[in-house]
Amino acid sequence: MAASGEGGADALYRRLAPSYDRRTARRIEGYQRRAIQRLVLWSGDTVLDVACGTGLSFAAILSYIGRSGRLVGIDVSAEMLSEAEARVKQAGWRNVTLIKSAAEDAELPVPVDAALFSFTHDVLQSKRAVENVVASLKPAARVAAAGAKWVPWYLAPANAYIWYVSRQFVTTFDGFDRPWRHLKEAVPGLTVEPAAFGGAYIASGTMGEVEPP
Repeated sequence: MAASGEGGADALYRRLAPSYDRRTARRIEGYQRRAIQRLVLWSGDTVLDVACGTGLSFAAILSYIGRSGRLVGIDVSAEMLSEAEARVKQAGWRNVTLIKSAAEDAELPVPVDAALFSFTHDVLQSKRAVENVVASLKPAARVAAAGAKWVPWYLAPANAYIWYVSRQFVTTFDGFDRPWRHLKEAVPGLTVEPAAFGGAYIASGTMGEVEPP
C-alpha cells in the first residue's frame, strides 16, 4: 500500500498502481483478512484504511460494517486512489470516502471505531503519521496492522528473499525488525503474532488497554 510521505513514495506508486493488485493480491490478502478479523468490526462502524492503495481490503471491511457503516481510505498516491475509486464505482459502494493525503497531514473523521494498517511499512515508520491516525480514534477503538518483517537471526538467509520482494513496495527498511514499534507506543496493549515463519506479522490492540504484566 502506498507510503506516507511524498517524493519517492509518490513516484514508486505511480509506477506500481496499474499492476499492484496483480502483483500483490495473492501474497497479502490472507494476512490482510486476518488483520481485519482482529478489528472485531460491527455493522455501522466507521473504519480508517490507512494507506489504502487500490482498495484491496475494502470488500472484506464492508462485509462486516455493512451499508450503515463508513469506510474511509487514505492514500498519498493519486494513481493508487484512482484504482481504488474504480473499484468503489464498479462495486456500487456508497459509503466509501477516499482522501488523498499523507497520513501525517490527513484531516480524518472523528470519532472512528477502527483503523487498519495493511502492508503500510513506510507509514508505520512515521511517528507523526501514527499519532495523527490514533488521534481520530474512539477511546476503545480497535487497531490492527499486517506486513512483512525481517525473520529471526537463525533464519537470516531468508531475509535476502524478503528484501528482494519488499524492496518493490517500500522506500525504507528502517524499523523492519519491529515495524509496529510506533504503533506499540500509541497502543501499549498491542499484541504481535508472527506469521510466515517470522517473515510477516499481524498486530492488534485496543485503545486504552495497557500492556499485560
